[in-house]
Amino acid sequence: MTILNASLGFEKPTTPTERARRWVPWLCAYSGARPGEITQLRGVDVEDRNGLYVMKLTPEAGTIKTGKPRVVPIHEHLIAQGFVEMVKQVGKGALFYNDKTPQPSNVDPLKPSRRRSDTARAHLGTWVRGLGVDDTNISPNHAWRHTFKRIADEIGMPEKMNDAITGHTQATEGRKYGAPTVVAMASALAKFPRYKLD
Repeated sequence: MTILNASLGFEKPTTPTERARRWVPWLCAYSGARPGEITQLRGVDVEDRNGLYVMKLTPEAGTIKTGKPRVVPIHEHLIAQGFVEMVKQVGKGALFYNDKTPQPSNVDPLKPSRRRSDTARAHLGTWVRGLGVDDTNISPNHAWRHTFKRIADEIGMPEKMNDAITGHTQATEGRKYGAPTVVAMASALAKFPRYKLD
């Protein structure tokens, strides 16, 4: 809970870096998404679908490990904390990195430039390590995937639903049929408890 507590210190984040520190850990914690999927999130990827807020994790924004887009409901605790209001203030562009200035052209093919969302993820990792989360055996930002899966199992969320939210490939061919709807995922996520901080 060290990371979530520290992120709350950014009450009114004004820069992309501050927004990443404030929101990326919470988004990962409540979705099990990969950190890179979140740091590349754009305002246009957050939608209100008849009162149900979702985030679209899509290859259009950057890298998705499976290469397949997915829509993930946004947990009510994130909405209560003001995530949607922040998105509205930022607009349709990148939420967690600067996309207003042109990307410098890359002249060395042996040293390809990093995507800005990757740099944002790396800076976030450095910040988290600076909080004292320094166990080299874990990747703390990625560990939210494991935490989400564990809690989802503990509350009895069906594995197929859990996998659909986190973007894990289904374990069997049969489970690939009949992907859960966004409404069904939102209903399952509604049972996911709020994180309790000290």
